[in-house]
Amino acid sequence: MITYKKLYYPENLNKDEIILDIETTGLDSQSDQLVLLGFICYEGDNCYIIQYFAEDNDEEKRLLDIYLKIVDGKKIITYNGDKFDIPFLNMRLDKHNMLAIFPETFDIYKLISKHRKYFVFESMKLMDIEKNIGIFRSDPSRYKVISKLTEDIKKRDKPKPIMIHNENDIIATERLSNIGDYFNKELSINTNNSNITLRSVFINNDICQIRLDSDKKLPESFFQASNYELRIVRKEVEINIQVIYGKFDDNNAGYVALNTFSLKNQSQLPVDPNLLIIRENYLYNYKNILNLSKKIIENHL
Repeated sequence: MITYKKLYYPENLNKDEIILDIETTGLDSQSDQLVLLGFICYEGDNCYIIQYFAEDNDEEKRLLDIYLKIVDGKKIITYNGDKFDIPFLNMRLDKHNMLAIFPETFDIYKLISKHRKYFVFESMKLMDIEKNIGIFRSDPSRYKVISKLTEDIKKRDKPKPIMIHNENDIIATERLSNIGDYFNKELSINTNNSNITLRSVFINNDICQIRLDSDKKLPESFFQASNYELRIVRKEVEINIQVIYGKFDDNNAGYVALNTFSLKNQSQLPVDPNLLIIRENYLYNYKNILNLSKKIIENHL
């Protein structure tokens, strides 16, 4: 077994958390093997990148023993780990007559997926997501084709590029682990009374339901106007507004609301200034939604 360890200075990791990424011979947890464990974790006051590379199949059980020891009592942070890494590890544990574990996890992939209705991502690949928050990496060791990575893992005769690839992924995962803060900042706006954060948007026929959270308790209220209604209960704000579906041009369609407050459309699409874009194709225009919500709340409180 090859072991690699080096000091790492985390940007977001807490002492009770651990970054995990694995490399395997394939995607079938019944028949494929665990080859590499990659961690970022604390030992005392210091944080390290630690990797374990199994040079043959006989070392898989040893990898699993290491996994159980290192993650014990920790919150595991992964990128798509709830769908792949954790289930794969549990199946391999079962294959070796070891008990599966179900630790607390935070899957960054799942959080990002929930926000795809607001933000454009080139793809959901980790190396593409990095770019959205300003992580740019020019690394010739990074595998561009997954089949080449899988081929090298199965042969196990070139551990270094595989381990560098894995190291890059766990570093990116650690740096992305606070992406929820980025989303909250982008989806928030200050009003005269409080800071509000967009939590959900849903269109059903001609009604768009907007739900927001306030950082302060607001007066319980209900207001109804000609094209919208506002309901406030403690820190929860709900706005229901009438919308119309139509085409912006030959290639784009979506939903608009009456631009009651003469807001500037935060969009590159051409639209009548009397209308406010709520959704462009499958993407909600969160900037317009936040500006509209702010005006509605301030108009009544």
